[in-house]
Amino acid sequence: MNTTRFQIACEKLKALGLELQQAPGHYLVNFRNGTTATEYQTEDLEDALQRGCEMAAQTPPAREPPLGPTGPRSKRRAFMYSHNKRVAARRSGKRSAKEKS
Repeated sequence: MNTTRFQIACEKLKALGLELQQAPGHYLVNFRNGTTATEYQTEDLEDALQRGCEMAAQTPPAREPPLGPTGPRSKRRAFMYSHNKRVAARRSGKRSAKEKS
């Protein structure tokens, strides 16, 4: 099985937690799930591999997970939440009408 230099570099960087992508005329090195701010572009594969090793040594701190639930757990539960909100809105509307008179 013939492996190219690009495939070897991809495997090395993948083991370090980075991704290497080949675009026409240049290479992109980035962290997994990284943003464009952490991306590095170069035209040389060896430079991409060297820079990837440097990036792996200085990994950014991991983001903290959000506090609490991030959304409805199921469609059924989402339906119940929206129904309860509508009922609560109707009740508060009726109360405000009664308080006005």
